[in-house]
Amino acid sequence: MAALSEEEEDQEEESDSEAEENVGIPMVKTVYVPKSERDTIAERQGLEAEEQALKEAEKRKLEQRKVETRQIVVEKIKEDEENEKNMELEVNVVDDNDEVNQAEEFEAWKVREIARIKREAMIKLWMVREAMLKHKQEIDKVPKPKQKKRKFMQKDYHKGAFFQSEADDPSATVGTDIIYDRDFSSPTGEDQMDKTMLPKVMQVKHFGRSGRTKWTHLLNEDTTDWNNAWTYSHTLRSKYYAKMVALNKPIAKPKGSKKLKGRESE
Repeated sequence: MAALSEEEEDQEEESDSEAEENVGIPMVKTVYVPKSERDTIAERQGLEAEEQALKEAEKRKLEQRKVETRQIVVEKIKEDEENEKNMELEVNVVDDNDEVNQAEEFEAWKVREIARIKREAMIKLWMVREAMLKHKQEIDKVPKPKQKKRKFMQKDYHKGAFFQSEADDPSATVGTDIIYDRDFSSPTGEDQMDKTMLPKVMQVKHFGRSGRTKWTHLLNEDTTDWNNAWTYSHTLRSKYYAKMVALNKPIAKPKGSKKLKGRESE
């Protein structure tokens, strides 16, 4: 009976230990995966093999590049050493062929010198043109003063072409150019009066003087006859222009006289 009780106690202890072990293991829920999405062991092995092959290929490429770079460096070092040797040889060699082909070298120098002179002349001409164009653009940028409309029979006073700047003397006793900023187109004296209000007889220059001219202004003395058929008839004018000699025909080279040709042949 004692042996049975010991066995039962051992069994109970084993069952309790198993129960404690089962409590610590987490239970994972089973998930259904379709057959189309299941990965087989062969596919996994194939993918792993491809990845391993790619890694090995990259390693081989890197090693090959290292070998190539080493070869390039070695070749470059050899080339530099050869160039240094050649330069030393060229420095040591004395060129004593100065008097050979002097005529040909002189002709070549003349061609180069003429080309240089022409090039410098073209550069100077281009610079002058650029300066003139720039000066013209600067002048065009300055806004021109608007001319006022003159009154009827208003006298025209020219501003003048000389002495438009500061005085020439250092003491500036002659005056400044402020006076030239005035508006010379503004009416003065008798021109301030509206002469259109005067009668026709008085609308003349120097009225009442013995030596006054009979002409008044261009608009009044215009003798164009606008009622003439020649003025407004476009058909007559076009016919006249069509009959004019060599209007629309090409100008031919003169052939010369037949008598002169005969004398030349004799």
